Amino acid sequence: MNKIRVAVLMGGTSAERAISLSTGRQILAALDREKYIPMALDAAALKGGSHEPLPAGVTADVGSSEIAPLRIEELSCGEAGAKPDVVFIALHGKGGEDGTIQGMLELLGIPYTGSGVLASALAMDKALTKKLLRAEGIAVPQDIVLKRHSSFAVAELSSKIQASFGFPVIVKPNAQGSTIGCHVVREPSGLDEAIEDAFRFDPTVLVEQFLTGTEITAGVLGNEKPEALPLIEIITGSGFYDYHAKYSPGGSSHIIPARISEAAAQTSTDYALRCHALLGCRGMSRTDLMVVGDQPYVLEINTIPGMTPTSLLPDAARAAGISFAELLDMLIVYALE
Repeated sequence: MNKIRVAVLMGGTSAERAISLSTGRQILAALDREKYIPMALDAAALKGGSHEPLPAGVTADVGSSEIAPLRIEELSCGEAGAKPDVVFIALHGKGGEDGTIQGMLELLGIPYTGSGVLASALAMDKALTKKLLRAEGIAVPQDIVLKRHSSFAVAELSSKIQASFGFPVIVKPNAQGSTIGCHVVREPSGLDEAIEDAFRFDPTVLVEQFLTGTEITAGVLGNEKPEALPLIEIITGSGFYDYHAKYSPGGSSHIIPARISEAAAQTSTDYALRCHALLGCRGMSRTDLMVVGDQPYVLEINTIPGMTPTSLLPDAARAAGISFAELLDMLIVYALE
């Protein structure tokens, strides 16, 4: 058999650049050299290296010599017949997870891992995703949507929150991942600063009901006949699964299977499969939920889950008897179907 040329696309210019590079390096290290010829490409060159703001305490990883800058001609023509057979998208955030890079690859006619243009764009837009889920009868937290250029008074917003769902709330950018720009606000006095910071990352901000319960995640693999992975319960020392809890060693613990009732587990799995189908996801997705009593609420859907040493999807696959290398094989097969 001829080896498959796999271009691992990572880095980029989003606020999640460092996480993307970690994901990409994990993938590169695990790809079976007996089956694949890997190429490491940094998507930052597509936008001239102009980066989004970074989370507090996070420095930009500029990459290293083993990662080449992505050039369109390299993907479309290749050098000396080295055009990739498939692109493994290891990008996170804007410009990688939102359908834009997927649209470019569609135009170039190159298969790629994960969801297509529409599913990627929908999942990235939290407010729109929640509208779709509500219409399908899938439970989600209540929220208030704010636009950067719309006038609103914090006192008026605070009164609206109190009348709708009360404090605490979580303030988050609408189209951002890894809880970047997210803040738990327990009193009205903290709203202004949290909203201002969230607007640094997106022109639309959600002020969302903060639910207290058991935080879980549900991974799904497949295209036409997707299957759910074991549910993972997430435990953090701070009680909030923020950027540092997600990516710092020891920042969180993963418990498999999640310690929830059988009824809650069945509903959570059903929600994850329905979300995957509703948005039109393919290959993989990961639905994050909060279980309150026996009722799960969908928090968001990830079309390109992280593949770092502390990431959830590889853990769930491992619990299902799928090694990391086997998981990569499956995602490449789904991309080539």
